[in-house]
Amino acid sequence: MTHRAPLRHSFALAAFTFAAYGATAYADTTVHSLSGVRGAMHTTDARKMFDQSMGGAPQPDGFGTKLPAGFTPALLVEQLAPDQDVRSVVLAGAKPWPARPNSYVAVICLANSPELAATALKSSPGSCEDLGGNDNDTRRVWFGVFESTGAGAPRLVARTESPVATPTDWSNTNIDLPVALDSGDAASPQEAMPSTWSRFDLAAYQLRTGDYAFGVRAGWSEGYAGGGADFEALYLFAIDGKTLRVVFAQPMAFDKMLAGDWHKDGTRSHDVSDAANALTVLPTVTGGYHDLQLRAKGGGKWRRTFKWSAAQQRYE
Repeated sequence: MTHRAPLRHSFALAAFTFAAYGATAYADTTVHSLSGVRGAMHTTDARKMFDQSMGGAPQPDGFGTKLPAGFTPALLVEQLAPDQDVRSVVLAGAKPWPARPNSYVAVICLANSPELAATALKSSPGSCEDLGGNDNDTRRVWFGVFESTGAGAPRLVARTESPVATPTDWSNTNIDLPVALDSGDAASPQEAMPSTWSRFDLAAYQLRTGDYAFGVRAGWSEGYAGGGADFEALYLFAIDGKTLRVVFAQPMAFDKMLAGDWHKDGTRSHDVSDAANALTVLPTVTGGYHDLQLRAKGGGKWRRTFKWSAAQQRYE
């Protein structure tokens, strides 16, 4: 299934809010018109987000909604969220996990009711995205790891014990913050939860010898008067017995364009800024776990190293 590209929401931000926030954002480049925005971006990550939001570019099946043999939405609900109504499913997916033999990562995304799910499936098929800023129309998402050799039903190895509720940590990052996460609200768990769960990231995130985490990309989009922004985060999930735990949740990329002066030819200047990071598994070890480092792409010098916290059972 090809995912529908989520269009930037047309939030009716007041002019003073837009101006105040725009003044704090560093504009890498000012271009003469909207047509020059994409070419002014420094990172491929930003250009991909921009294409998805503005151009309606077709997206890969990032969650494996064309389910592998043996997987069904009903099975995923039964195994990952057994107290939930299968009629509330808006997305069910599973993909082979290359880092773990005969293993699959899986996701189930539910609306708050069968009625809301039916509406979402008509307007936004293949998407796990909160719609329209309606607090009642949120998404709840569970993840799991299964083993399957193709014979018999897949066997559940581990799952998130409840819908994922770990906020993204925006406390120390080179990525611009969404408007809702201004300096006073950056620690707000509700605002720091992604509005969209986008795709699996199955790079080889080796935490210990023979022990890997898998990634999930999630994000936010927001619209301004004549501009907009996209933001992406990376969540890493690790197996702990029969439980999947979030051990890392950090911002990874953003793109932003802020509208400026009008020109006589009817075009309008835009201030364009973007940044993206890569996650590297370092050879150094803390508490038995490899250290992780975020490094800025596109020639940026920013970097930050994360070490395992035995007390918190996650990277800090």
